Amino acid sequence: MEQCFTDGLKTIGGPPESKLHQVEPSTGQQLQNSEGGRMWQVTDMTRLRRFLCFGSEGGTYTTNVEKLGKENAQAILRLIECGKGTEVVQEIKTFSTEGRVTTQDPALFALALCTQCSNISTKQAAYKVLAEICRIPTHLFTYIRFRKELSRGMECGIWGRALRKAVANWYNSKDGMSIAMAVTKYKRRAGWSHKDLLRLSHLKPANEDLTLVTKYIMKGWKEVQEAYKDKENSDGIQRLLKYFEALERVKMTQDEQEVAHLIEEYRLVREHLLTNHLKSREVWKALLKDMPIIAILKNLGKMTTDSILKPGSEEVTILCERLKDETVLKKAQIHPFHILVALETYKTGKGNRGKLKWIPNSDILVALNQAFYKSFKNIEPTGKHFVLALDVSSSMRSQVLGCRALCAYSVAAVMSMVVTQTESNSTIVAFSDEIVPLHITSEMALDKVLAVMHAVPFGSTDCALPMLWAIKTQTVADVFIIFTDNETYYRNIHPVEALREYRKVPNFLTAFKPSVQPSVFVVS
Repeated sequence: MEQCFTDGLKTIGGPPESKLHQVEPSTGQQLQNSEGGRMWQVTDMTRLRRFLCFGSEGGTYTTNVEKLGKENAQAILRLIECGKGTEVVQEIKTFSTEGRVTTQDPALFALALCTQCSNISTKQAAYKVLAEICRIPTHLFTYIRFRKELSRGMECGIWGRALRKAVANWYNSKDGMSIAMAVTKYKRRAGWSHKDLLRLSHLKPANEDLTLVTKYIMKGWKEVQEAYKDKENSDGIQRLLKYFEALERVKMTQDEQEVAHLIEEYRLVREHLLTNHLKSREVWKALLKDMPIIAILKNLGKMTTDSILKPGSEEVTILCERLKDETVLKKAQIHPFHILVALETYKTGKGNRGKLKWIPNSDILVALNQAFYKSFKNIEPTGKHFVLALDVSSSMRSQVLGCRALCAYSVAAVMSMVVTQTESNSTIVAFSDEIVPLHITSEMALDKVLAVMHAVPFGSTDCALPMLWAIKTQTVADVFIIFTDNETYYRNIHPVEALREYRKVPNFLTAFKPSVQPSVFVVS
C-alpha cells in the first residue's frame, strides 16, 4: 500500500496498541481508521489513483478486500457526481497506457463504472478511450464482465446502442491480420467469447478482411473455405486464408516437426497449440525464438518440469540468449522487479500456486541474474532529487503479498538500486536509533546492497526522521520515499509537520523552482 504525505491529505497513523506517542499536526483533520488508529482523510482523486495502481485485491492493514473495493467504487462515483468524470477517465487512460498499474483489472473496472454512469459527458469520454484501454481481447472481455456485474438489479441490460457501437468499433479499428491473431490467441476469457460479442454488438465489418475474420469466428473454417474457394481474392484475403488454414492444420496434426514449421512460418503462439504439442521439445524450441519475455518468465517452471529445458540443451541456450539480449529486454520494457520475482520464484523450485515443482537450471539462473541488472537500463530517469529511507527491522523479512519468494527487505533493496542506478541525485538512509546514511552505489549487486542494509542496527521507524535529518544535513530533496512493512509510525513530530518545516528552510532549497514542493511517499 502506498501512502503520500503532502500537507495532510494522505494516510498516517498506527494501530491503537502502538506505544509510540502520536501528535496531530496543527492544521488539517484526522479520522479514525478501521483499527482505531489515526489517519488523514484521503481525497477521492488520490483514492482513485491508488486504486488504479494497486487495486483492492489484497486489502490493507486496516481494511478488508470487500470494504476497500466498495470504498473505491464509491469514491469514483462521487468524483463523477461532482463534475470530475472526464478527469477520472483521463486518469484511467494515463495509468493504463503508461504502464503504471500492477494489473489492468482496476482500470477496466473504473472504466466500466464510467460507461455505466448517468453522466453523459463522462460516458462519452469513457467510450472514446475504450479501445486504448482495452488493448487485447482479454481486456475487452474483462470490461464486459464488469459491466454485467455492475448492471445486476437493473431492469435494462447492458447492450444499449453506445456499448454496441463501442464494441463494434473495437473490432473495426484493427487491420485484418492483427484481429485474426488476437481473436485466435484469446478465444474466450471472463465468461465471454468473440462469438458472443460479435452477435450482441450487431457488428457490420468495415472491410473485406474483417468480413472474413468474422465469418471464421461465427461459421468456422469449412464455410470460409466454401465461400472463398472460387473467388479472385486480394493479397490480404489470401494471407488470412493461409493463416486460418495453418491454424486448422495445427489442430489436426501430431507431427511435431510440422507444428514447429507452422509456428515459425505463421508466428503461432502457445495459445494456438494443443496440450499434447507442448510436450515436444521441437515445438518449444520454435516457440522460444519469438516468445515474449513476459511469457518466458511465466513458463520457466513449467518448461523445466516437463524436461523441455534440460541442462546443456539447445532450448536452454536459446532461452538464455534471449534473456541476456539487451535489445529484447528494452523492447519488452520490462522492469527489474519483474525479473527479480521470476528469478527468486524459479530459484525456489516451486510455484506460488498449485503443486508444480522443478530443479532449477544453473544456466537459467545465471541468465536471469544478468537480465536483472541489464533491465535497469530500461528505466528513464526523472532528474529529481531523491531521499530514500529504508526500514531495516527484522520484520522486513516477512513475505510480500502475492509472492512468497520475495520479502519486504529485498523489495526495498531493489527499489533503492533502481533509484541509485537511474537517478544521479539520490541519497539512501536507514532507520536506526537515528537516520543512518547507507553507502549504496550504482555498481553494487543485490547481495552487496542487502549486506549494507543488514549491517545497520535497527531502531524505531519514525517517519518524520528523514525530513528532520534532511533539514539538519541540508540535503536537497524533491521526493522522500520511505519503505516499511507496517503502518507508518512517528514520535514527537508528525511527518506532515516535518515536511512543512523542510519546505520552509530557505538556505539550501535554491535548486527548486518556486512552484515545486517536496513530497513524501511511504511504501508499505
